[in-house]
Amino acid sequence: MTNGGTLQLNLESTLDSVEAAELIVQQLAGRRGFSEQEVEKFMIAIRETMANAISHGNGYSREKSVYFGVVADSTQFKVTVRDQGLGFDPEEVPDPTAEDNLLRTSGRGLLLMRSFVDELAIRRRDPAGTEVVLIKYSPKSTSHKEEDVSLTTNIREVDGVSIVFLSGRITLGEGSGVLRETVRELLGKGQKKILLNLEGVSYIDSSGLGELVSSYTTAANQGAKVKLLNVQKKVNDLLQITKLYTVFDSFTDEAAAVTSFS
Repeated sequence: MTNGGTLQLNLESTLDSVEAAELIVQQLAGRRGFSEQEVEKFMIAIRETMANAISHGNGYSREKSVYFGVVADSTQFKVTVRDQGLGFDPEEVPDPTAEDNLLRTSGRGLLLMRSFVDELAIRRRDPAGTEVVLIKYSPKSTSHKEEDVSLTTNIREVDGVSIVFLSGRITLGEGSGVLRETVRELLGKGQKKILLNLEGVSYIDSSGLGELVSSYTTAANQGAKVKLLNVQKKVNDLLQITKLYTVFDSFTDEAAAVTSFS
């Protein structure tokens, strides 16, 4: 970032660019005095914006790039993301909190973006592409620091229930893939009772939420059940915003959760 408080980058249409943009915002917003909670929310909004630009906008094309710009001053922290795709109308995006859409595995990104910034502007660019501007008003608090932890799993059996302890981040790419493979493997072995312990999950994005929904519906289609245990506040807030709390049985006590499968 220059002395004038600006940063401009052209990033490749890869998931590595999503991680890079997220890391940049984490570091710069923390230095600007945002609280840990506000930085985390801003990171989610940036991740969703970048993921949309790279996957839906540019279609992961190596021929297209994503513009990522930051302008920060004493009053606000503004991030601009531009892709080179066909553009879209945000008003045409289905409401993911509508009852008929709760079990869809995608479509929550725009909702999270709107929920976690102070201002959001989306416009089509001429001749092609979409520009998204996200603004957070400058805070008066202190900095933030968080390790970037990949998702790991540990499974144990209790009274016929597979308890999967998840630790790290459930995000687009590796994190959601680990969750998907773990649940599919258990179902493939004939397990009908799966309890996901989210106590160690520090971060989840819309793809992670989509993978939770996918695990739930895939299990249900095979006559199995997926339930949640020890959902931490960060994840619970997202379940509330997206109304997915109405889909999952969630527990804070392991013994009660195990008994509920009987």
